[in-house]
Formats: sequence, C-alpha cells, structure tokens
Amino acid sequence: MTLFFAGLNRGDEWPHLLPALNAVANQVGSRLKFHVINDRAFYEAIEGENKIFTPLCDYETYQALLSRSEISFMPLRETSFNRCKSDLKFIEAAAHRVTALASPTVYASSIANGSTGLIFHGPDDLKHYLYQLVTAPSLGQSIADNARRYVIGNRMLAYQISERLHWYRSLWARRKELTDALLARVPELA
Repeated sequence: MTLFFAGLNRGDEWPHLLPALNAVANQVGSRLKFHVINDRAFYEAIEGENKIFTPLCDYETYQALLSRSEISFMPLRETSFNRCKSDLKFIEAAAHRVTALASPTVYASSIANGSTGLIFHGPDDLKHYLYQLVTAPSLGQSIADNARRYVIGNRMLAYQISERLHWYRSLWARRKELTDALLARVPELA
C-alpha cells in the first residue's frame, strides 16, 4: 500500500504527525510504502527504506504517481492561510480512486468522514486510520469508490457552469464595491 504525499510549502504541516506515521510504518513493515513529491525533509524524516522521492514534477507526472497510490495524505494545520485553500487534492484523489487521509482544515466540509475519506484530528486519529487502511485494504477501496462517485455526481465542473457564470457576473457587477473593500482591508495594494 502506498501513501502519497505531495505539496508545496507544506513543511509546517506534518512534523507533529511524523511520530504517528513512523509508528504505523514500523508496525506494518513492508506493507506500507511512502511516495513523496518535492518535500525532501518529509522524505528524510520517514523512517525506513520503504519510500520513494520524486522532485517537483509536472502535473501529468503528479497525476500518474497519485493514480498508482492507495492513500493520499493531506495535512493542513488550522491557519487563516490554510483556510483559504481549496479541496482540490481531495477531488484529484477521488478522481483516481485514492483514499483521502486528511486534516479537517479545508477538507472537513468536503469529505464525509468514513464514507468519502478519513478526517484525522490529530496524531492518534492519523495512526488509527492509517493502520486500518493498511490492514484492511478493502476499507480504503470502498471509501475511494464512494469518493469517486461523489465527485462524479457533485463536483464536475460541467455541473457548475451556470452557477459559476452567475457568480463571475456578480463579481463584475460589484467590482468597484469589492475593490474598495479590498483596499480598505489591505491598503498597501493601492
């Protein structure tokens, strides 16, 4: 089973979770492999030799590597910056039938815990869920299949065109009001 981790500027997101990851890795041995894109420090911190590192790569390579994994590890601490991120990594994982193992920041509003992914609230949850996924692969596959059905039924861009077009037009209609409000909040943009 391969745990996939990829992300830019995620160095602050995982150190407190590392003991849980290493504990499961040590417990299950060769049944768990890590594939890390870009984050050399994370790669080096994972104990053992059952890991692969890929430097920053193009999107096609990223998707190919994701599709060959079973678990997508998506940690985000609760910060104002992280709350502004999207749930794209969940959608990508679901599209490739990869089980999302994610923190609640950003992902709790998209993932139905236990049904379309697994939400961990700390190292103990992470350790529990990761161990379950490695020792009961059918659980992860069922969750990943549910997530893919959810994305196909609810998150395809084709289903959102009218709503997005309306939203973009409303932004354009309110551009002066929105720009004034932005400059009031962040005057250095002026």
